[in-house]
Amino acid sequence: MDPGREPLALFDRLVLPALGVAAAAVLFCLMTLTCVDVVGRYFFNSPVHGGFEITEILLAALIFCGLPLVTLRGDHVTVDLFDAITPEWLFRVQHVVACLVSFVATCYLAWRLWVRAVNMDAAGETTAQLKLKLAYLTYTMSVLMALTALALLVFALRRPRRSHTGEV
Repeated sequence: MDPGREPLALFDRLVLPALGVAAAAVLFCLMTLTCVDVVGRYFFNSPVHGGFEITEILLAALIFCGLPLVTLRGDHVTVDLFDAITPEWLFRVQHVVACLVSFVATCYLAWRLWVRAVNMDAAGETTAQLKLKLAYLTYTMSVLMALTALALLVFALRRPRRSHTGEV
C-alpha cells in the first residue's frame, strides 16, 4: 500500500514533522547544554547552574516526544517468533488486539500523568535549584502520552508489516 494512501495519512503529515522538529530541538538543546556544561566545568571551573536539572527535564521531553513518532512509524521493538507461520487474517487480528491493549495501557498512563501533574501543581512542586514548576513538564508528558494513544489507534487501522528473516 502506498504510504500516502494509508488510513489517516494526513495525521502523519501533520503530527510527525511537528514532533520530529520538537524532538530535534530538544536533542540540540541537550547536546548544547552538555557541551557548555563540560567546557565550563573542566576549563573554567564553572558548570552551568542547574545543568543536571535541565538535563533531566530535556531527557524526559525527548523521550515523550519520541513515543508518538516511534508508534506511528511502527518502530517499536517486536518479537516475531511466529510471524512466518501465522495466517494473514490472524496476523491482522493480533495486530489490532495488540494496538488496542497498548491503547488502553497508554490512556491509563496519560490519565495518571495528568492526575500527578494536577497534584504537583496544587502542591507547588519545583526543581531543587532552579525552582522550575514540575507540573508543566508532567502536563506535557501527559499530553504526549495521550497523543501516543491516538497514534496507536491510527496504527491499528493500518496493515501490519511482517518482518522478514535477516531483516535489521
